[in-house]
Amino acid sequence: MNTNGKKILVALDGSAHALDTVRYLSRTLPPHGVEMVLFCVLSTEPEFFLDDAEGPSSGRAWNVTSDWKTQQRNAIDRFMANACQILVDRGFPREAVRVGIQERKVGIARDIIREAQNGYDAVVAGRQGMNPITRLVIGSIASKLVQSLTFVPFWLVGKAVPSNRMLVAVDASEGSMRAVEHIGRMLSGSNVELTLFRVIRSRKSEVAGQEDSKAKSDEESAPRRAFEKAFEILEKNGISHDQISTKILSGVATRSGCIIAQATNGGYGTIVLGRRGHTEVGEFSMGRVTNKVIQLAGKVAVWVVN
Repeated sequence: MNTNGKKILVALDGSAHALDTVRYLSRTLPPHGVEMVLFCVLSTEPEFFLDDAEGPSSGRAWNVTSDWKTQQRNAIDRFMANACQILVDRGFPREAVRVGIQERKVGIARDIIREAQNGYDAVVAGRQGMNPITRLVIGSIASKLVQSLTFVPFWLVGKAVPSNRMLVAVDASEGSMRAVEHIGRMLSGSNVELTLFRVIRSRKSEVAGQEDSKAKSDEESAPRRAFEKAFEILEKNGISHDQISTKILSGVATRSGCIIAQATNGGYGTIVLGRRGHTEVGEFSMGRVTNKVIQLAGKVAVWVVN
């Protein structure tokens, strides 16, 4: 089933963090007009065999592995039933929520990436997985997905901040407008509150130490043009004018830090950015500001749009 062409792949691992991801989606997305595939890649053998001198081919190890795989499958079946019920309770049609469970073929991240190539409009995963390490700001699977999913928007979810407010980083780049288009497409009919946010670092004249008049004029007019275009895109997709506000901050030391501070202090549940910004460089898969926001966002969800 594919409802109105909107199809989302939700990568889950049975952890509490993964259930937070499902709760986030249940609050953020409109309950109709979207198909969700809850997808899990199961390991084929217990992790302790990786360091065990007695390999999984021995008789005792085979019995242990068989029992472990049965327990793992039963646990993920229960988890998926719970995840589906969360969505159904929020008004999502049961037939629009599909479960996909498979054993690992190549690697967990690579198997998710392969599945993502099957016509999805977004891929969603939690910031941390089953075994989070506290010193890491992002789990290893999520990190691989962020770097590799360059062909589809990727939503990285933290500990599901209960807020329908979204901070949309806007500049003059094509990537920024694609992010706005993605929001309009995915959230049409929702009660989301959007803030179009522009961060400006003012340029100074090298000669007199004063603001260059042309640069200043460009800095003042560019946000207006970007905001007008964003409003047009969003309203065309069914998001009303009163759901959208704008904000500009200038003279900041770091754009990524400013975006994080605004999201945290303003009670936003989601930050939306283009994968690469106005000064994109071809050999890099991700812009510097976007990468820093991903690393520092913490509990706030981050949408990275290609």
